Amino acid sequence: MVPPIAGLNASSEVSDRYDWLTPERLAHMRAVLLGLTLFFGLVVWIFHTLGPATVRAPNFIVKLRGVGILTWLYALVQMVDMRFYNSRFAQRRRAQLRIPESLSGWLLGQMLAWFGILYYGLTEDLRWYVAGLVIFALSFWAFPVREEKGSSRSM
Repeated sequence: MVPPIAGLNASSEVSDRYDWLTPERLAHMRAVLLGLTLFFGLVVWIFHTLGPATVRAPNFIVKLRGVGILTWLYALVQMVDMRFYNSRFAQRRRAQLRIPESLSGWLLGQMLAWFGILYYGLTEDLRWYVAGLVIFALSFWAFPVREEKGSSRSM
């Protein structure tokens, strides 16, 4: 870990770096994330309607489900931590990523939906994708677009 440099304030650096990420643009970014997730889900659905998928080995599907469970566990723990507990790990991650908390929460929700797209594409099982979309939509509610604390923007 690099010690902070005297005279540099981390919060001003974050606000300077992401001044373009206004609440209006965050709302547009949320719509783009949802649109991309729905579009690629539609692409996989169309791909599966054109022809049957190849049969996968049972141990491959078991391993893929294991990865899915770990992905879901990671994302849900991180989202609950960011939203309710705000532990030192969440604070450190927010400082390292330097993006608004709402965008970080949406990306964790999108990660679940995109794993569902991958699982649907490989196995023709739609359940992981639908569940991921539900969590992704709930992330929009749990992490609303807000003005970041301490930001001083003059219009």
